[in-house]
Amino acid sequence: MKYTTTKVDQVNWLASSKFQAFTESADKEYDSGAVFMKDGAVAGLVVNHVVGSTDDPMPASVMVEGYVLPDRLPVALTADQVTALKAIGIKFRGETAAPATESGTDTATSEN
Repeated sequence: MKYTTTKVDQVNWLASSKFQAFTESADKEYDSGAVFMKDGAVAGLVVNHVVGSTDDPMPASVMVEGYVLPDRLPVALTADQVTALKAIGIKFRGETAAPATESGTDTATSEN
């Protein structure tokens, strides 16, 4: 039996090996790192390259939580996509964190 090999040349855009992904039905071709749209809204980032069609949808692993290296994604994200992905739970490495706020604890000392 003869085997054929295919060389895949893609950049790793994951900033960590720990992430949460769910299986979605892809009805078109998605590159790894592409924004996955579901019902007209951003649903996450596609983890693996997948080739689906409306006639033959394929399962796609869609990342919904984890860390991403945004400069390595195959296509630059729009500001709206970044906002939607952050709301889902995706974090972007290289961005400055929001300043910490007080958690509501009273720091004043009381005299007895």
